[in-house]
Amino acid sequence: MPGGRRSRGQAGLAVLPQEILQDILIRLPAKSVLRCRAVCRLWRRLTTDPAFLVAHHRSQPTLHLVRSNTGRGKCEWYSIGALHLQKAERQPVSWPRWSLFDASCDGLVVIGDSICNPATRQWAPLSQQKVRFENIVSLYRHQPSEEYRVLFWTHSNHPSELYCPNDYFVHTVGSKKPRRAICSVTLVDEELKLELSGKGPDIRGAAVHLHGNLYIHLKKSNVSYHGILVFNTVAESFRQMRPPAVAPGHILHLFDMDGMLAASCSKDAMKEMRIFALQNYETEVWSFQYRIKLPEMEIRQFQEQGDWFAKIVSEEGDLLVTCFGWILHCDRKGNLLSKFEYDDDIPVAIPCTLKESLIQHPFFEEKQKISPYIFRSC
Repeated sequence: MPGGRRSRGQAGLAVLPQEILQDILIRLPAKSVLRCRAVCRLWRRLTTDPAFLVAHHRSQPTLHLVRSNTGRGKCEWYSIGALHLQKAERQPVSWPRWSLFDASCDGLVVIGDSICNPATRQWAPLSQQKVRFENIVSLYRHQPSEEYRVLFWTHSNHPSELYCPNDYFVHTVGSKKPRRAICSVTLVDEELKLELSGKGPDIRGAAVHLHGNLYIHLKKSNVSYHGILVFNTVAESFRQMRPPAVAPGHILHLFDMDGMLAASCSKDAMKEMRIFALQNYETEVWSFQYRIKLPEMEIRQFQEQGDWFAKIVSEEGDLLVTCFGWILHCDRKGNLLSKFEYDDDIPVAIPCTLKESLIQHPFFEEKQKISPYIFRSC
């Protein structure tokens, strides 16, 4: 009887139309899809088709990464986990322990001088030659060529009184050498020029990739200044953009709001936020969209004293509120949706996100004898 039931089950799967079977497989997480490839030749052919891999990646949820400390004293280490906001659950992430994610894009992450895919545990060096990638601004997909490229900066060997005191470079993943991207942006005033002289840019949050541009928020804590540096990924040129008209001392955060560049502004990221969107990219006109009032009384249930910090993490306006031992998830109306407890006193929602991908990339094709990383789930 068991054998008969197994045969009928296999026959039932075999007669399913491929469109339905493919629709089922697309909804599975990456780990399950990899296991399904061992079922039969048909499933392997379906799950390795390039069109399927793109559709599968698009259907995966965006996971928000959180860094926290585990243990105490000499046994203390940090770990990285993920939050699935739609399911209101924490999920493990396979990553090399003792390493930090420097940038992420399309399910790929940059760690030091390597690029990794946590879903497949593949890795490759960013460069064929020895290059130091210390100050990575962003990992992005160059749309005309479909190449993955890294934008990073170093201290300039030719300081200028008029122009940006840092050298920016673009590196195509898997190539030999980076190339310099000339940044001739004039500094806005003498105070900022003096503050940035001999120092690197203070980049807040992840760069927002929209319409072929990287929008980078610059801020100096002891200078009353917000700035947006725009990098054209096709022309590989820089320009400045005016931020929304907000007080220089307020907290500003850039994000993607349904294909528009948006910014959240608040005095202390504790009570309320104002949301602005860039309506005209040529005239740089920002318009007010809506206001979010944080549920202060509910947050006080988790943190009686001290400050907390709220940050918009999705196009729909989802908020993650970091407080003592907790991360709270609120919607754009300020309603508390879910809560996540951590052993760490102050868990940190890092700028990187993760969207699982099984898409094959040429820079992973060259096999490495020994991986420099040991991937573990946290």
